[in-house]
Amino acid sequence: MTDFFITMKMYVRIGLLTAIASLSICLLNEYKVIRADEEVFDIKFNNGQLSVKLKDAPLEKVLKEIMSQSGARIWLNDSIDMNVTSEFQNVYIEEGVRKILKDKNYAFIYTPNELKEGKLSIVNASKTKETFLKEKQEPPQKVPLKPVVKKEKMKKEKPSFESLVKDALGNEDASKREDAIIALGETKDKRAIEIITKALLNDANEDVRLSSIDALLEIGDKSVIDPISKALTDKDPWVRESAVEALGELGGDDAIEFVKSALSDEDGSVRELAQETLEELNKKKK
Repeated sequence: MTDFFITMKMYVRIGLLTAIASLSICLLNEYKVIRADEEVFDIKFNNGQLSVKLKDAPLEKVLKEIMSQSGARIWLNDSIDMNVTSEFQNVYIEEGVRKILKDKNYAFIYTPNELKEGKLSIVNASKTKETFLKEKQEPPQKVPLKPVVKKEKMKKEKPSFESLVKDALGNEDASKREDAIIALGETKDKRAIEIITKALLNDANEDVRLSSIDALLEIGDKSVIDPISKALTDKDPWVRESAVEALGELGGDDAIEFVKSALSDEDGSVRELAQETLEELNKKKK
């Protein structure tokens, strides 16, 4: 009888240990499930390439971090109140942003050789909000009021056409080249077409090339169709999209033929815009 009770106690202990082990495994699995639902937020940018590991990460927080590290600028004409899940390694920043934003309506600028403050502009149907990323945001300081002293206004001389040409093609400051290009377009002088076209084809700065398209449109002459069409081979898809839009505004048979060539663009958003533009142009012809 004594041996029987000893054996029973041993089995009871084994059963209790087994039950405790099973319960521990269940609790551990449940804990892992809970942990799996937590936010994952890991973004690294280096030499123009982006690596991310995101799970249920707020989109606005993701974009701000990307712009903070890279200095890129993003314009988003869509809802930003959502979480994103994505993972990739060493992808060029433009392609990486496209993977994250997917089907959203946005514009993106990244200039590797120029230090710029990252900027996110979110455009909604009812309001516009711009967020600038800065390392430190100092509170505004009160400035003591000073008596207003009326000064005689001095007329500011407009720069000459020649000086604008010189800045547009030769100034080392990209922002000054861009200002000169815009000013040349505002002159509506047909002599400016050749100068602006050179900037459109040769300037390394994307902002300058985008402004070149706008400047050619500002001149408004049908002769700008051919120069604008040359931007359809630009290395940046956003410049190519801008060229398609400009050709759509100008209209005419020549513009239609150039837009058709964009239907085979390597970028899906350019192809889609070209298709929409052709449909609009064909409606106008009817």
